[in-house]
Amino acid sequence: MSSGKFRIALLGLGRMGRNHLRVTRLDPQFELVAVVDPVANVSAADLGGAQLLRSMDELDKVQFDCAIIATPSSMHYENAERLIRQGKHLLVEKPLCTVAADAAKLVALANEQGVKMAVGHVERFNPAVRKLREVIAAGFLGTPIHLSVTRVGGYPENLVPGNNVLLDLAVHDIDVVRSLIGPLKVEASVCHSTVKEGVLDTAEVFLASHQGPTASVHVNWITPTKIRSIRVTGTRGVCFVDYILQTCELFGGALLQAQQPGSADFSKLLELYRNSDKITFGVNKEEPLRVQLNQFGRFLATGDRGELCVGADAVAAVLLAERSIRLDARRHEEQAVAAPGAVPSLDALFV
Repeated sequence: MSSGKFRIALLGLGRMGRNHLRVTRLDPQFELVAVVDPVANVSAADLGGAQLLRSMDELDKVQFDCAIIATPSSMHYENAERLIRQGKHLLVEKPLCTVAADAAKLVALANEQGVKMAVGHVERFNPAVRKLREVIAAGFLGTPIHLSVTRVGGYPENLVPGNNVLLDLAVHDIDVVRSLIGPLKVEASVCHSTVKEGVLDTAEVFLASHQGPTASVHVNWITPTKIRSIRVTGTRGVCFVDYILQTCELFGGALLQAQQPGSADFSKLLELYRNSDKITFGVNKEEPLRVQLNQFGRFLATGDRGELCVGADAVAAVLLAERSIRLDARRHEEQAVAAPGAVPSLDALFV
């Protein structure tokens, strides 16, 4: 540490890299000492005194304690492995890797080297998601039954080879859902390559949790406007969260009344839902990326991970996305369709 601050390097100045550049310069826990990007143009004022380097070899000559990896996902493994072996603590943009086996190797290596490594599943720090977690824990919803997630819009300006909508978007919500209801299993998935052949740009993933609730995650790059939302259905009500507006609202029948045991006839059921309550929870709106970086600083200083995504959680998000892709590929292997007008056989796949 220098002057009581963690000396930090930033790898990558793409869209997310420039966001990290901005928030890192604002966080008093860190001193940005170097930025690595082979081609990016950035002003000295934006760098705030940090060196602009063009390669990892140049970074080897710089004194630093930790790094943010915001390079393309396909480069995460190579860059993270190199820095872990140098003993540098890391905040890696999601997903940790594009292959679950590689993600597991990095987690094991970080543990062996005594390196603190977190992954930027930034929606964990969205104030509306944090409020949703409180609502569920407090029992306002009763028992959660199903979660329905939508994350659509925003086709990548520069499509990096190997990227797809599951690794880009779905991992966010797979991680959020898993953080809310525990370990997950992929029951089914349906994916599409709409714009560019071989590049998955739309997906519907169906998940079951070990604890009982189920979830559906819809993602696409196609919708012309961005939507980021989650709906949680419970035995007492339904909670709607807007990730972008950072709102959290609960709807239900007589939420403010104590639940009465016993059976209810149809007229009582109608009365319950005619008098539905709505609770708009107060959400202290903050930029999730800044909150995440602040927690990363506390993680380095005290070991308190807070809501950071670390270790097994980071691997699980990639593994579940990987399984979703694999299940969809298996679906395409069986495309038999009954002849038009023919009476379908009882074991026909498409009827």
